Amino acid sequence: MLGKSMKKILLSFLALTSTTLAISDVDVLNYEKERYEAVMLDDGIPTPEFQKGIIDLAIGFLGIRYRFGGSSVRGMDCSAFVQRVYAMAGVPLPRTARAQAQYGITVSRENLKPGDLLFFQTYARFPSHVGIYIGNGKMIHASSASRRIVISDINKDYYLRHFLFAKRIFLYDPKIVKEKEQVNIDE
Repeated sequence: MLGKSMKKILLSFLALTSTTLAISDVDVLNYEKERYEAVMLDDGIPTPEFQKGIIDLAIGFLGIRYRFGGSSVRGMDCSAFVQRVYAMAGVPLPRTARAQAQYGITVSRENLKPGDLLFFQTYARFPSHVGIYIGNGKMIHASSASRRIVISDINKDYYLRHFLFAKRIFLYDPKIVKEKEQVNIDE
């Protein structure tokens, strides 16, 4: 049972219809949307159930070919991978790592939790690579070096040298939720 300070908010998967996902891509991955309903804390931080769902979704992409600028199951880059995983969980994110880096709250490497996004400076001065932290010092990401979606150790020298910051993604806009709560109180 949930404590009094927690609220149940079920994610709507209508966001899938507003993304660039094709129904056939979703069918290929065989995910059941209902499995990824999440319970939210009052502060909007993802709960372990949501974070595990993100990891489960991401793992389903392992082995898909890397293609710079690609966004389909025939080949995708790092930011398309992250965008697709979060969209399947009902959280729309922008297309590029640089734009994705503007979302969420910054967390330290010491406080990483599964589902957090890791941003790296690779070929540009801004965040140009993104992966999803899966725990135990590992991330899942679309790797140009491995030419696939793989799991990598974030403590390897390359990732340590290029690491910029990590972000935890909010599952909803707190302002919108507060407005909805206010309407319910007024009724």
